[in-house]
Amino acid sequence: MGKVTDYLEKYYKDTNYNCAEAVFCAAMEAWDVDMPKETVKAMAGFGGGMGCGSVCGAVTGGIAALSCKFVEGDGGHTSPLLMQKARTYIRLVRQTYGSEECKHLKPQFFSQEERCFQTISRIAAVLDQVYEME
Repeated sequence: MGKVTDYLEKYYKDTNYNCAEAVFCAAMEAWDVDMPKETVKAMAGFGGGMGCGSVCGAVTGGIAALSCKFVEGDGGHTSPLLMQKARTYIRLVRQTYGSEECKHLKPQFFSQEERCFQTISRIAAVLDQVYEME
């Protein structure tokens, strides 16, 4: 198993995936979780902060990945470890970058050349940190 950040370039730069799709796919590969390709389609609408600058797609992709890895039983409400990791992920993104919203994150790191690669790399590094926490 690797880190999510190890696979980002493959899914963001080498495909046409958006931030949510790229982080989700990178996490699934890093964490060795098999996922039908069709599942990636569910992430498509979360890119660009759901297309309106709301919660960053890299953040929502990370939450979806944590869900796929840590849901137990009947879902999130019966998965305390998942909910703990989700809360920690959002808290650390806010503490580190001031917000989890695309409209606040994108201006910090966006470049014409790399688009949001620097943003999603930073958010994915937080995801890696949360994944490794007990």
